[in-house]
This record gives sequence, C-alpha cells and structure tokens, in this order.
Amino acid sequence: SVESANNGKEAIEKYKNLLNKPDITILDYRMPVMNGFEVMSEMLRADNSCKIIFASADSSIKEQAISMGAIAFLNKPFNIPELMNIIKRALITEL
Repeated sequence: SVESANNGKEAIEKYKNLLNKPDITILDYRMPVMNGFEVMSEMLRADNSCKIIFASADSSIKEQAISMGAIAFLNKPFNIPELMNIIKRALITEL
C-alpha cells in the first residue's frame, strides 16, 4: 500500500503509528513544517531498519542524505523507470 503525508510532521506521525511499516519510504528535502533531513532523522530514530530513498532537485545534498542514512538518492526530476529501478534494487539488496 502507499501512504502520503502533507508535511514532514504528519509523515513522522503516520510512520510511527503504522503497524506494518513500509518496505520503502521516499522523502523529499523540501517539505512544509520539517525538512527531509529532520524527518529522516526522526524516522531512523524510531526504526533504524527503515529504508529511505531521498529525492531532491538539489544534488549538492546527496552526500549528506546518504551519510545520514538514506539508502539511495534520486535527482529531481526523475522518471518512473529510474524510480522503479532504485525501488527494485532496494527491495532485493541493501544499497
């Protein structure tokens, strides 16, 4: 199933309350209320096995996203085949 959130705070609340955690979480850097780094930190604090794919048009934050715990980084704009390839790799192996 797919869940969405309108802002970073809502994303964290939803994630913490899910009984069945998602296989993959995709976060953008720019979100209302909290940025993607803040959300990722909170999610990983709640569940350090969480697999997060980070997406942003700002490629300069790629290194930081990966060092903070993202398993992959998608440069925006991206296309569906790129997204599916990264999701597939993440589900099969640890990136």
